[in-house]
Amino acid sequence: MAYFFRAKKGFMQKKCYPFKKSSRLKSKQKFQEVYNKGRAVIDGMSVLYILPDPTGNVKIGLAVGKKLGCAAIRNRIKRLMREVFRKYKSELKEGHFIIWVARQKLVTADLKKFEIVFVRLIKKAGLFKE
Repeated sequence: MAYFFRAKKGFMQKKCYPFKKSSRLKSKQKFQEVYNKGRAVIDGMSVLYILPDPTGNVKIGLAVGKKLGCAAIRNRIKRLMREVFRKYKSELKEGHFIIWVARQKLVTADLKKFEIVFVRLIKKAGLFKE
């Protein structure tokens, strides 16, 4: 689905990056499978756990522990993580389960910092399309 908006000279197309429920990892069994069988890419601000998926889908699970703050803060962190994943999902290789675990340093970060961290981890994992 694309949206169009009026620019100074004609119409321009605005990109649409959907984040559907089918793109999420939710079950405890899948989380445990990715934690146990997958590989970890570690950074000072967060950790990615990655496991190949034979169905060819890219799915993400978000983990934000209670030590990071109250519910409002944890929900803000998850919103920003979802937004960054939604933006970069089309640039990722197909067929992976990803779990993104936040660390304490992400509590005060803004959206730009979340993007920098995610891109750095995905590049380190080699998940960007060539």
